[in-house]
Amino acid sequence: ARVYAIGSPMGMRDSVTAGIITRLQEDYLVTDAQILPGNSGGPLTDESGLVLGVNTLKYAEKATASGFGLAIPIAAAMNEFGAYLR
Repeated sequence: ARVYAIGSPMGMRDSVTAGIITRLQEDYLVTDAQILPGNSGGPLTDESGLVLGVNTLKYAEKATASGFGLAIPIAAAMNEFGAYLR
């Protein structure tokens, strides 16, 4: 299923990149949707708008190289920060 990384990279508001979840880990979701500088902290959503996670970083060998994105699963984010988000 498609996922979308939403954020404001480099000052451009409401930017969206698309991809799929390539791996599920206990502590994070791995996606090929680009996590651009400024997308971290934004939501990773599915096609219906359901928030699956919080974008954290792009992992790549070099800053200019393609890589993959990591997102904290929304259940983990809510468990840790839910009191601040309600």
